[in-house]
Amino acid sequence: MTVGACEAGVDALAISAILDRRLNANLTQPIAVAFSGGGDSLGALIATKAWAERCGRPVIALHVDHRLQASSAAWREVAAEAAQRLGVEFHGLAWVGEKPAHGVAAAARRARHGLIAEAAREAGATTVVFGHTADDIAESALMRAEGSSLGPPREWRPSPVWPEGRGVFILRPLLAVRRAAIREALRALGWHWIDDPANEDPRQPRARARRQLAVAMVGPTPLADDLDPTLSAIPARFDDWGTVRFDRARL
Repeated sequence: MTVGACEAGVDALAISAILDRRLNANLTQPIAVAFSGGGDSLGALIATKAWAERCGRPVIALHVDHRLQASSAAWREVAAEAAQRLGVEFHGLAWVGEKPAHGVAAAARRARHGLIAEAAREAGATTVVFGHTADDIAESALMRAEGSSLGPPREWRPSPVWPEGRGVFILRPLLAVRRAAIREALRALGWHWIDDPANEDPRQPRARARRQLAVAMVGPTPLADDLDPTLSAIPARFDDWGTVRFDRARL
């Protein structure tokens, strides 16, 4: 994120500092970005491209078509156009074959990580940037409360798939940023993004968690003592380990 990012609540310098800490500016190998075309991944791609330009490292956008939505082919074109606008090499991937009758979301996540890791390794990239945000930390906590085994997203970790992910690491530089702030920054820059209808499907655990957060108006930093008692917001605390803590009684 560059122009307008800080005004919109996105600390571009903090994101750049994370990239400085985790990436080597002296290498020539490409940096891969998992790019769905949604707002979060677009923010990650823009931030990564801005950092890479300063040190001359190439960036590649890896887009996975899960073949689960009728519009997925059109989304691929939207993502490709965004990558072209940024001057980023675009790789379109697809999850082909028969889909499971149950556990589609988990299977899609496993397939996505596998395809992205394989494509990154083939391109010579050892780091893949993902666009997970502070909202994803909170959502995963609510999903675990519902019985999910999905762990919290962490800033730096090995690829979760094997053997495809051997030697590939995942970097999430946006974990301290709210999703709404990213979208506000993108609007200020004149960008548009894809909204997956699955994120609004109440049958999906992720969609239910998002709805809970939206209703609760959860923020990333307020503490209980700081809240105006006339507000209905539920306080939440985020720490550096990716843990979110809520007031159980108010949930």
